Amino acid sequence: MTADPDDQLSRMTRGIVGALAERRPFVMIVGPSTALDLLPDLPWELLPSPTSPAELTTGRRLNSIGADVVFSPAPGLSGIGRRFGLITAGGTPHVPKGASLATRLAVWPWRRRFTRAWMMRSVDVMVGVSGAQQRALLGDSVADQPVIALHAEDAASVSAETWRETVAQLDRVIESVWTTTEAGRR
Repeated sequence: MTADPDDQLSRMTRGIVGALAERRPFVMIVGPSTALDLLPDLPWELLPSPTSPAELTTGRRLNSIGADVVFSPAPGLSGIGRRFGLITAGGTPHVPKGASLATRLAVWPWRRRFTRAWMMRSVDVMVGVSGAQQRALLGDSVADQPVIALHAEDAASVSAETWRETVAQLDRVIESVWTTTEAGRR
């Protein structure tokens, strides 16, 4: 979620989290500005914002708490030094109006195709929320890196019901990445 609980990414995140919570137990990864009262009552861990310089330590922090597979509906989750499967949405992180210069500078690399593609190299699976976004992400992917589209009737819905079918697809991807990650650990 972003600082704005009504923007499309925040609404989509609430819908996906709600539908995924019906399928499996998990721990939510939240940022400092996340409105926890809008999310399901699930265990959670506080991590730096994706636009914070401290985000570079996120991979190590998730390793220390024993993450198996991480799904991030927004780009920016650091894969540096990670030992967990990583599924993340592509695109450019949202920058709220009036954001600080530091925040705008942190997002700058995501606005450049070369650096965005370089940062997404370590992702196990890239996710788009439409066929058009999936096609755009193919340009940022490396050979053999899966790029999938999660289709929902209303991508801005907070309703778990709207996201159930889509999350069933995401759940299969999570299971596949988990299996691959576990096989790599052995």
